[in-house]
Amino acid sequence: MRNIIDRGTVMATSIAMTVLAFALSACSTDKGRFKIDARFLNMNQAQFYVYSPDGVTNGIDTIAVRGGRFTYGKDIAQSGTIVLVFPNYAVMPVFVEPGASISIDADAAHLKSMEITGTDDNEQFTEWRKNCDKLSPAEMRKHAELFINDNPKSAVSLWLIRQYFILSEKPDIRKAQAMLKKMTDSMTPEEKTGPTGLLAMRMKTELGRLKPVSVGDPLPRFTAKDIDGQAVTNGVMLKGTTVVCVWASWNYESCNMLRQLASNRQFAADSAKIDHVLTVCLDPDIKQCRRTLRNNNAEKLTTVCDGMMWDSPVVKDLGITTVPYNLKIKDGKVIGRCVPIMDLIKK
Repeated sequence: MRNIIDRGTVMATSIAMTVLAFALSACSTDKGRFKIDARFLNMNQAQFYVYSPDGVTNGIDTIAVRGGRFTYGKDIAQSGTIVLVFPNYAVMPVFVEPGASISIDADAAHLKSMEITGTDDNEQFTEWRKNCDKLSPAEMRKHAELFINDNPKSAVSLWLIRQYFILSEKPDIRKAQAMLKKMTDSMTPEEKTGPTGLLAMRMKTELGRLKPVSVGDPLPRFTAKDIDGQAVTNGVMLKGTTVVCVWASWNYESCNMLRQLASNRQFAADSAKIDHVLTVCLDPDIKQCRRTLRNNNAEKLTTVCDGMMWDSPVVKDLGITTVPYNLKIKDGKVIGRCVPIMDLIKK
């Protein structure tokens, strides 16, 4: 009898533990999931893309807008940034946190004025955008610097450093490094191990490894092999005009740049005098690189992919700071950096 009672007790306890674990798991999932509810005026149906530049989510997702609305959510382990890519290829960051409920109210005719609420970072960035709505790019850069100096622990500051001091056509790597140092110096040991602190430290480390390439500089020497095993050097870029396109299969903007360069290659060669296109893929998997080239009809472009991602010697030699990224080179000299794709291929 005692054995029967013991077995029954063990079974009941086991069932109870299973139910409890399931309940806790469900609660944990809810707490770790962010949700975005969006409403767009003057937009009935559309398709957006979303990705994370800092890896808080994986891959590229598609968002379908129906009746001017969409809902999007994911389980995440920590706070970070996702980027909405609109049909006109404009981008908007959304700062996400585990368990956050975020609202977006926007007019498709004035996307820059959209209201994003639900977290302090989103509301802070919305307010900053409103204050800069009518400023020139140079004035916006100054306001970005003021915001970063006043808010050294904010995730918004990391985005502004990336957009205005690294991804800019005229980057200021030294200033970006100084700002990142100020951010990390202002943090407590606990804050440095938090999401924003870790991302700031990573960005700081990556910039420290680079040999910055600026407009007017000679193209640095480099040697690599393309995905077919053929040698690639800076020698081919000493005459004529070359575009170096840096992309990754997990970054929509960079894949769009790759696709546009591939599809407009003949047109660009005639009108913009682009003699060569070299693409550098930051994927860790060469097979994935080949699939993406095939899917974007870019197989004929010379592509370097050594699987080493940010540790690739080519990344360091060319001063690549982020993805998407590009260099425009004429007769061995850099004449453009992070040039908008339409400026590369337009007539």
